[in-house]
Amino acid sequence: MSRVPLFCDVALAERIEHAEARLMAAAAEAARLRRGDDSGFVAPVAGGVAAYAGAGSPFNKIAGLGFDGIPDEAALDGIERAFAERGAPVQAEVAHLANPAVDALLTSRGYRLTSFENVLGLALDSGHERVVSPGIEVRECRDGEFDAWLQAVTDGFAHPDGQGVPTHEEFPREVLADAERDFAAAGVVHYVALRDGAVAAGGSLRITDGIAQLTGAATAPAHRRRGVQTALVSARLADAAAAGCDIAVVTTQPGSKSQQNVQRRGFHLLYTRAVLVKEAPPPGSAARLGTAIASRAARRPRGAWEETPDGVRVVEHEGSREGLRPLFALAEDSPEQLTSYIDDGRVLVALRGADVLGHLQLTGTDRAGEFEIKNMAVREDRQRAGVGSRLVRCAMDLAAGESGTRLLVATAAADTGNLRFYQRQGFRLHSVERDAFTARTGYEPGTVIDGVELRDRVWLDRPLAPANA
Repeated sequence: MSRVPLFCDVALAERIEHAEARLMAAAAEAARLRRGDDSGFVAPVAGGVAAYAGAGSPFNKIAGLGFDGIPDEAALDGIERAFAERGAPVQAEVAHLANPAVDALLTSRGYRLTSFENVLGLALDSGHERVVSPGIEVRECRDGEFDAWLQAVTDGFAHPDGQGVPTHEEFPREVLADAERDFAAAGVVHYVALRDGAVAAGGSLRITDGIAQLTGAATAPAHRRRGVQTALVSARLADAAAAGCDIAVVTTQPGSKSQQNVQRRGFHLLYTRAVLVKEAPPPGSAARLGTAIASRAARRPRGAWEETPDGVRVVEHEGSREGLRPLFALAEDSPEQLTSYIDDGRVLVALRGADVLGHLQLTGTDRAGEFEIKNMAVREDRQRAGVGSRLVRCAMDLAAGESGTRLLVATAAADTGNLRFYQRQGFRLHSVERDAFTARTGYEPGTVIDGVELRDRVWLDRPLAPANA
């Protein structure tokens, strides 16, 4: 075993943090595939990644920031909004060797320091051998052993030693079970430690870019102080060295028994991560999400955001949307459908003083860089006065500022006025969705627009120019 202290420079920290970001992205993607829906997301951000895998998941975080430029504020707006739409706080883990401007940026946006994590490392070579302890066997987890493995690990996490800084994270057993299954799908290998034939501890190993990431290790209380963790660490190090890894890393709570144990195995403290958290807005404040771009536009009005000589301006709506429901209903013939999406995304409103002239609802889709105009209407007495065009231009500016590349809109094939309007805004016909408006989807049979029965939906799209083009 090498006992030479391992020095960590910025390049090594970057390598480790990028490996951590890739692990979070792979695990979150595995969670999405397991559930078979699109409630989660993975988004690149300034060399790192923002991931959301599900309610309460340990993979919900921003990882790897600070080694590839400073995050763009518009990108952070979108990420924070995505977490908030799911009722989740944003947790950013930033290494102290990262660019210090990242911490300054996050704290200026309302993030607060909640905890620290220590990252320790050990240089590996071919000389690592397994430590053999009487009565203890360590091997990869076999089919049918996962539940016993999980029981030992959750028992260990539920009864921490109490040494060092308390952990900032606690997860229910069912959340941990899903997370470990997703870890396995992301390439993490589970190891089980048996003492006198009983499952006593568990741990995991993932190898990427020559880095052995030791994760998720815990020992059931009844088996502690018996050399179980030493054997578990030793087995994973030996396998990692045999696989050609040059470094092993492990994350611990500062001053914890876990840190003490791995330091006895030759690990050295490399750097510390600051855990910064921005809490989710309270329920009912969804309309406040993502207002940073709009507020900047309000401070520096330009283009479509500028107030016109007759006093009309476009701003982002805040507060309840119930007062806008009649305006939404002008563009939506199904009350059931309207109720299902009225609180989604963001809403821009055109105002003269406090008088609402029109609105536009902008939502994201499940494709990166793609946005949709979900609902838009202008008061009948203000139509054909340029209000709708201004709302569309502001929506385009807002979406482009969040790295949007494509804007979609759908309208009824029977609504020839809307088709003309959107084509004048640069949209082109994309596809036709037949029988989209039926009783099955919440629309009254026999509805007629301009003498044509409401049946088919037409999709249009247009590309978005880069924000600063």
